[in-house]
Amino acid sequence: PIFEQPPGRFALLVVDSYKTLRGFISDGPRVEFHQESAQDGACRLLTYTASTCTPTCTAPAVCIAGACVTEPSGVSAGAVTLRGVGEDDIAVAEDGLHNYFWDGQGGPAPTMPGLTAAGADVPAFDLEVCPSTSATPDGDWSALLEARAPGEPVLLTWSDPLDDARIYLRMTTGIGTHGGISPVEIECEGPDVGALELPGDFLDALYAEGWACGECGGNDLIRYYADETDDGGVQLRSESVTNFWFIP
Repeated sequence: PIFEQPPGRFALLVVDSYKTLRGFISDGPRVEFHQESAQDGACRLLTYTASTCTPTCTAPAVCIAGACVTEPSGVSAGAVTLRGVGEDDIAVAEDGLHNYFWDGQGGPAPTMPGLTAAGADVPAFDLEVCPSTSATPDGDWSALLEARAPGEPVLLTWSDPLDDARIYLRMTTGIGTHGGISPVEIECEGPDVGALELPGDFLDALYAEGWACGECGGNDLIRYYADETDDGGVQLRSESVTNFWFIP
């Protein structure tokens, strides 16, 4: 698994005829509230424990593990052009905080999505990826989670693995889906081999607490292709999503 990813990322997501590109490049590592406490296969268990800082952190800094840390600022890649998602190249908008975004409806399926940046705070780059399609589950993944006994793993399988693609899944609790910080999360990443095993003890920890809400329990298995700049600072992904739900 490749859990450590570049601090800059542009992600192209295609859902049916809807397409969206979101991008952000930071000038340092992003703030992470969770810490790895165990790893098993393609998955790792992430935990968070609240702490206090003396003196108290001044916003926008936050207290993590007894230290005040601040989310890094965004930097500009200059003019960015998206290709391979329609007949014409597309100029991608950039806002005042250096967030890049584009939304599109209809049109042909992506061919070979590419992204070209003129360069500004970061050097110019040109990246290209294969298009990704959503995985087709073998059976009902939610039912597998419902039927499992304590301590048992769950094996998710799908019928259409893609050569050289990778998969990513991050599972959180009701706290995490309602604006809070979940005490436990599960993160999985690895090559697309048509299967992913969720460790039983990780699932036990995830479902032990933090589910006092009704509309939560959604999970997204992301299948993606990626290309990165030579320095590893910026990544382009083409992503597709397979959703499944389970509320313990």
